[in-house]
Amino acid sequence: MPGTVAPACDFDAGAVAETLRNSMKGFGTDEHIILDILGNHSCEQRLEIAEAFKVAYGKDLIDDLKDELGGNFEDLCVALIAAPRLYDARELKKAVDGAGTDESALVEIMATRTNDEINEIKELYKQENEVELEEDLQNDTSGYFRRLMVSLCAGGREND
Repeated sequence: MPGTVAPACDFDAGAVAETLRNSMKGFGTDEHIILDILGNHSCEQRLEIAEAFKVAYGKDLIDDLKDELGGNFEDLCVALIAAPRLYDARELKKAVDGAGTDESALVEIMATRTNDEINEIKELYKQENEVELEEDLQNDTSGYFRRLMVSLCAGGREND
């Protein structure tokens, strides 16, 4: 499913990165500017902004946002800046980490992604965690749910 945010017109990633930097510089953070920028640029544009930020300031935009923001707003902003499949890989790791399993997060991601997306997620998961996604799913689930997760992880569903 394509995103619902249309690309911003007259887009200049460097200028937007500078505006973001200025909103976080000095005392306090202008969260309204951050929200306006992240909410009005497409996913591809947000990734370009993050790259322009790194080139211009030698810093990771996600790290700066984490330093400046907190709570759910921080989580939202970080999610909007991350590449979609990388975000999925990180959310899957959170779903299986610690006590208990967030089964709804597993189902939400594993059952709604295409085979190609699942394969990309598996690669990114391995890079991020140095363990295979399937291994973590097997270790953290059981019964029929485990079988479903392993089956989905194989990325072999028929395409519509």
